[in-house]
Amino acid sequence: MRGIVPPQKHSFQSPLNFSRRIPELDGLRGVAIIVFLFFHYIREAIAARPPELLGYLHESTRLLWSGVDLFFVISGFLIAGILLDVRDSPNYFATFYIRRFCRIFPIYFLFLGIVGLAYRYVFGPVGAPLNWIFYTNLPPYSFFSFTQNIWMAKVNILGPPILGITWSLAIEEQFYLVLPAIIRFVRRSALPYVFIAGIVIAPLVRIFIAARYPSHGWATYVLLPCRMDSLFLGALCAYWVREPGLWNGLAKHRETMWLVFFALILGMPALNNRGVPLTFLYVTFGYGWMSLFYSTFLMLTLTNTPGVFGRIMRWNWLARLGEIGYCVYLFHVGIYIFCMLLLAGHGWRLASWSDFGVTLIALAITLGFAKLSWKYFEKPIVKWGHRWHY
Repeated sequence: MRGIVPPQKHSFQSPLNFSRRIPELDGLRGVAIIVFLFFHYIREAIAARPPELLGYLHESTRLLWSGVDLFFVISGFLIAGILLDVRDSPNYFATFYIRRFCRIFPIYFLFLGIVGLAYRYVFGPVGAPLNWIFYTNLPPYSFFSFTQNIWMAKVNILGPPILGITWSLAIEEQFYLVLPAIIRFVRRSALPYVFIAGIVIAPLVRIFIAARYPSHGWATYVLLPCRMDSLFLGALCAYWVREPGLWNGLAKHRETMWLVFFALILGMPALNNRGVPLTFLYVTFGYGWMSLFYSTFLMLTLTNTPGVFGRIMRWNWLARLGEIGYCVYLFHVGIYIFCMLLLAGHGWRLASWSDFGVTLIALAITLGFAKLSWKYFEKPIVKWGHRWHY
């Protein structure tokens, strides 16, 4: 998350200045948020099926499930990069966890508090008609301890939509418990082999769970060992861009990366089957395929920042969306649901063309709230956390 300085003429040395924010990464986060907003506000809300026109849109966008893998790749890249740059710091663990706490916990617990108030004062009086929004057999403490993904795997549900999205935050927090120790104590030259091992092990774990526990398919989606390929691919990219020899190789062979990028796109229709993300094809190859696609996208952006991807990722509005993306991710589903209930008089589904207007209202409220939250709540806390130095 730091800035860009131009590369030296006739040199393939990394142009990335890791002491400053990289604006392209905010843009990439903005892309991930757009994917999520489209998936939940449009794709999942469309009731039509082929041969209706919107039905074809619904059927052709199943792979937008994978937007979370773009988040994971970016997270692996950023967190591993930060830790690689400060791995010898005497304040390594303390500073990392204080800063992560300030970034993740305050807005997350505010979110849980608002959900709790809605449960008390909205669900309480109304009851059963709102079960689909609030009711869950997941223990409440699991959401406060970031273990909800483990319970989701155990009971094979994602929980109510207003809280179900938090499984990815649980994976992130569990990843933060593992990665700092790996980077601190494993010899630097051995780190890529550890990352590659995680990338290889993830599909094996998914295949084992799918074969051994076929009635617990969501476990392949929500457990950290099953999603290590996305996170460690990001971490591997962070390692590569910090090694001059590897960076030079990537920059010189950018055409090969483009070939890989388009080859991965050509393979996507085969993965876009009914039942994604729990089909056996997706469990075995799909997660890794999409994670490699997003990692290639990341590297094409960073190795050619004057290029098309770099220019797009530096669009101001896209970067600003990425900046407020965490709050948008937490609140967008709940805001959408309540806008539909209050303004359209029904649940999630888009029942008429007028419902698209309600969707736009929900989008405006979500973005406005997230912007205010970042300016007046999250950013001051993050700034306070950066008083601790490595």
